[in-house]
Amino acid sequence: MDMQRPRAKTPATSIPVSKRNVTITRGKKPRTESREPLKKRRKKTQKAFFVVVGVLVFALIAAFFYVAWLPAFRISSVTMSGPHAEEAKLFVERTLEGTHAFVLPRNSLFFIPESDVRARILAEYPDIEAVSISATSLHELSITTLPRAEAFVWCGTSSDVTDGQCYSANAEGLIFAPVPLEVSSTSEALRIYAAIEGQKGETPVTARISYASRIPEALRFIKAIQTLGANVVSVSFRADEADLFTEAGTRITYVLGREQEAAGIAASVFPQLSLNDGSVSYLDLRFSGKAYFKRANEVPVEQ
Repeated sequence: MDMQRPRAKTPATSIPVSKRNVTITRGKKPRTESREPLKKRRKKTQKAFFVVVGVLVFALIAAFFYVAWLPAFRISSVTMSGPHAEEAKLFVERTLEGTHAFVLPRNSLFFIPESDVRARILAEYPDIEAVSISATSLHELSITTLPRAEAFVWCGTSSDVTDGQCYSANAEGLIFAPVPLEVSSTSEALRIYAAIEGQKGETPVTARISYASRIPEALRFIKAIQTLGANVVSVSFRADEADLFTEAGTRITYVLGREQEAAGIAASVFPQLSLNDGSVSYLDLRFSGKAYFKRANEVPVEQ
């Protein structure tokens, strides 16, 4: 059996290798530019951006001040209506003079000192309830003052100690204006005698009645009493009680804060009594479910 002779191995082909050193790296292809120039370009871009923004802001501020000082947007006349219109107009015009912090004109249409004007008017004239301020044109300011509503007149701390001078007061117990003596003597307004607090100087104007929080309920009770036929003309507050006096001099006493209960008792008792002719000396409504009254020159009677 013939055996095949092994084939001779073909000699490997040799690959010529360059003598230069070759460095093999993985990943992205390395950049050929350095980072330093890129950082510089970013800084230049940021600087340019800030410069542009700064210029725009400066231009806006300059335009803002330019418009604020333009005569076309400055208040040159003031019109007023309501109580104390003529007197208030003078110091309103003075309030619009000058500048805000030496920078912006006070009479600029965009920077009218409304809070200052309103505060000055209310402080100067306590009988003014509210102030309306509006610009009717680019050059004219319109101001309207509204008077306080008189709920009663305060005539002193006691009906026994009074000089006859009365003062107008609102439903919250604020005393806001004196009533002329000739008007006070003929006025049909309800008179209240009570202690006051917060008086400044010799005049009680801007002071408040000590029982101010109870005034609204007391006024509603008095209105209910008048509806039942009692012609109440004055009230005297003392401690936690109130004395109501009719035109004939009859005294009606009740406890402050218990108006609803007192009104219920009064509704059941008044039809049996005549409180406007002086026949009843006083009526006591301070006790729950009971009323005590005394006729003129008689001993007290429980009803």
